[in-house]
Amino acid sequence: MLPPAALALPAGLTGARGEAFQTRPRGPSREYPSMPFDFLQVDAFTRHPLRGNPAAVVFGADAMATQTMQQVAREMNLSETVFVLAPTTTQADYRVRIFTPMSELPFAGHPTVAAAHAVRARWADKAGARVLRQECGIGIVPVEVVALAAGTLLRMTQGVPVYRDAGLPREAVARMLGCPEASLSDRPFEVVSTGVPWLIVELADVDAVSTLRPDQGLIADACRARRAAGLTVFAERGDAGPVRIRVRTFAPGEGVAEDPVCGSGNGSVAAYLARHKHPDDAALSYVAEQGIEIGRDGEVHAAFERDGDRLHVRIGGEAVTVASGQLFI
Repeated sequence: MLPPAALALPAGLTGARGEAFQTRPRGPSREYPSMPFDFLQVDAFTRHPLRGNPAAVVFGADAMATQTMQQVAREMNLSETVFVLAPTTTQADYRVRIFTPMSELPFAGHPTVAAAHAVRARWADKAGARVLRQECGIGIVPVEVVALAAGTLLRMTQGVPVYRDAGLPREAVARMLGCPEASLSDRPFEVVSTGVPWLIVELADVDAVSTLRPDQGLIADACRARRAAGLTVFAERGDAGPVRIRVRTFAPGEGVAEDPVCGSGNGSVAAYLARHKHPDDAALSYVAEQGIEIGRDGEVHAAFERDGDRLHVRIGGEAVTVASGQLFI
């Protein structure tokens, strides 16, 4: 555990209630021989601390080696750790690199929300921005800042959807998920990507989502063979409430048994819905819930819109800072 002095926030940063924090001078010392890197831990897709999906957001790591970034991600042991860097183009406000405990991703949803939230909290000139432009492995991802009645929604436009047949029999999918074949819908199993490829499986009813007993080894093997980050399942609730869909995501091949609330997985679900359930709809928006089964409840604001043959997928959520500190490496 870090000593209290190591938990100081960067100069000028304030806490959740606006109070100023005192920081020690940056630079090496006998107690802290390495230059520290400031970080925030942000819960994404929620306004409540200790809910949603946590991500570590590390600043000032432009000179940090890729191997060290991967080691930091393993140290944090969260679904993803994101490093905020200087952009390489004037078309972006900042650049990010995103790591799971096992590998680097070109893009991910909840680190995008977490990074945008952290940038607005840390950089005074971005605090009032209505759009943030994030540079990452899939290009420039715009993140809209939308004022809500009681909070702020950070909404990204994800990549153009790409679909691939999964080539999996129903019996194999049922074994992976630990459920009867009758719990699977009749729609196809596909690998869908809006920036990160996910194996997408629709379940026949929402009750089946909570009763799954996933076989992590089978999921890892099947997803690795199909170049997918993991498996995302969903089912429609079938009622008229504001939350329309329940989702779960498993990514054991990335060192994440169950991702609490997955932004890229939800983007793939939205693209799947557009193709298989709403092919004639020009647009659709809804709220999805995820993380309930593991006590990390979160909500995702999802939407798609057609522009001719092009499908635009937008995923948004709220965020809250729950921890801050410094890395000494």
